[in-house]
Amino acid sequence: MSKKKVPKRKLATTRVPKLKLTVDRFELIDNAVGKLPKADLVQLVVRLARQRDDVRRELEAALSIEMPAELLISDIKSAIDRATVVNEYQLNDNFDYDSYAYEEVERGFQKLIEFGELDAVKSLALKLMDQGSYQIECSDEGLMTEEIADCIRPVIKAVVAANSDTDASAWAKQMLAADRVGFVCDRELNAVLHNN
Repeated sequence: MSKKKVPKRKLATTRVPKLKLTVDRFELIDNAVGKLPKADLVQLVVRLARQRDDVRRELEAALSIEMPAELLISDIKSAIDRATVVNEYQLNDNFDYDSYAYEEVERGFQKLIEFGELDAVKSLALKLMDQGSYQIECSDEGLMTEEIADCIRPVIKAVVAANSDTDASAWAKQMLAADRVGFVCDRELNAVLHNN
């Protein structure tokens, strides 16, 4: 039996004409929001903030809301988790990472230091060292190394300024042990370890 060749069919293509928008979406939103009573507007904003963490963070920043230490600690833990995400399918690659989350961690550490929450910030710095150095280890060039160090340096200064020699040495030793790559703030941490 001979095989018959089946001719290839061409699919019909339809061109969609380019639309020139004459209406601005945000103008419509602006008009609709302007008509809302204040209570409804507040309710809408709070609902959006509850549904979307990025909206909540932007609102808190725009409104200059001062977080109490316990909420700040929770936010920093979340920011560390977001900053240090590793995609297991992109190992040894220059994968994208959340540099904004690293900035959030750095600001949060500074605030905890200002609040005098040294034990909490030391514990969070250990978490960052562990997860962040793993992220560096998994990446090709460790592009996030400096951002991690920028977060940790103020904590090191605060620990040294607290003048608890034994405590500072023990913490520096834990930090060095948590560093999977062996070079994140290693000079500063070794100085704390050996000066106390």
